Amino acid sequence: MEINPRSPVPKHQQLREILLELIATELEPDSPIQSERELGERYGLSRMTVRQAVNQLVADGRLYRVRGRGTFVAQPKMDLQIRLASFTEDMTRRGMVPASRTLAFERIEASPALARQLEIQPGEGVIRLVRLRYADSIPMAVERCHVPEHRVPGILALGSPKSLYQLLAEHYGLSLTWGEQVIEAGNPDPDEAALLEIPATGVVLQMTRRSYCDDVLVEYAYSAYRADRYQLWVPLERPAQPIVNPRAAAANPLEAHR
Repeated sequence: MEINPRSPVPKHQQLREILLELIATELEPDSPIQSERELGERYGLSRMTVRQAVNQLVADGRLYRVRGRGTFVAQPKMDLQIRLASFTEDMTRRGMVPASRTLAFERIEASPALARQLEIQPGEGVIRLVRLRYADSIPMAVERCHVPEHRVPGILALGSPKSLYQLLAEHYGLSLTWGEQVIEAGNPDPDEAALLEIPATGVVLQMTRRSYCDDVLVEYAYSAYRADRYQLWVPLERPAQPIVNPRAAAANPLEAHR
């Protein structure tokens, strides 16, 4: 692929497409790309034009920079599908090896804010499970799960679960059937950044979720996922269009086009 000087597409956008094609077909993750000077000479572009294209790809998470070493191809992002599944189930489905490090598995008393989320009274007992989640040995997310203590009596004696959802279903008959989740971008707190091995100025996908077994609220969770390793994937379905009676439309054409 070459830069077309007669194209209405800006040159930095053309170079961006060329680099994306190289990333998709030739360059392996963590391999270096040519320097800005080399790219400028190769495609007959100014240093500023090359930098603009590279900066866009860095911002998009397709490239990353290492000071003093150069610019490298980023690891491909995984689709973060909106489904009610545990991390273990999700990574296994992808053919990756899931692992966890338990940071806390304990009883706490519900703060007013946590009590509102769990629909219990402040001060009631809550089981809190905090884990650092890995996929193929790479830290992916910090998860903080909260379950009302009265729904899971004796759970601490069972030890930290490999899969919380599986334990809830098999030991307590609480098979999660639906949930609600909010996702927004934000900066990690210092502890999250250190655990996820990202800069404190990095970006995470902050997710809050409430999960139910039929009409019973079972879990409130907050998770911070590495935004450099995930992209959201959401299936879209066009709403069914109302059926218009052609005779009624002919009688009242304005009504048919509202």
